[in-house]
Amino acid sequence: MRTPPSPDCSLVFPPHPVWVRAAREAVRTLLAAARRTELTDTALVLTSEAVTNAVNACQAKGCTNPVTLFAEWTRRNQLHVLVHDDAPDVPALRPLTAPDAESGRGLMLIAHGADAWGVCADGRGGAGKATWFLLGVPAGRAARGRSPRGCSECAELEAARRKAVAGGDGETVVDATVAVRSHFRDAHLLKRGRTW
Repeated sequence: MRTPPSPDCSLVFPPHPVWVRAAREAVRTLLAAARRTELTDTALVLTSEAVTNAVNACQAKGCTNPVTLFAEWTRRNQLHVLVHDDAPDVPALRPLTAPDAESGRGLMLIAHGADAWGVCADGRGGAGKATWFLLGVPAGRAARGRSPRGCSECAELEAARRKAVAGGDGETVVDATVAVRSHFRDAHLLKRGRTW
């Protein structure tokens, strides 16, 4: 019998890139406490993308209000992560115009990696918005065409990226992240002929 998920968590932090790692670690801890480590790799990548998008939006618009990460378990034992920021404008999937571009893939990765996801405007009437995703939908219920689970090269590249992050060498981290994104683009997006 599976242990019920642990309590929910939240993290409020300034819109600065140094907090992306803390957000990932909060989600990693929640998954470990709930004994749902099979979701860890995907959850950490998607959390990084959602938080990075929020931080970048805040910095681009001069918004200094904090970013908030909520990670919670649904009644069906699914992980729901929501990242809220107060920067104006709701992001949208952009067309893949330059295959070698190093940015602009955050929402695309979320769209392909999550069982469900979305972006919504701040319901309180403010200028902010939230990006959310859901993981752990039972097999057969998730929408088709999502991230390629079981791709050994994805797993190897992500393991190398995590090792680089742990080592702290910024240049190695950038190279490893580019390798992950390039493989994802070449092997899973362009191969399927997807355009956004």
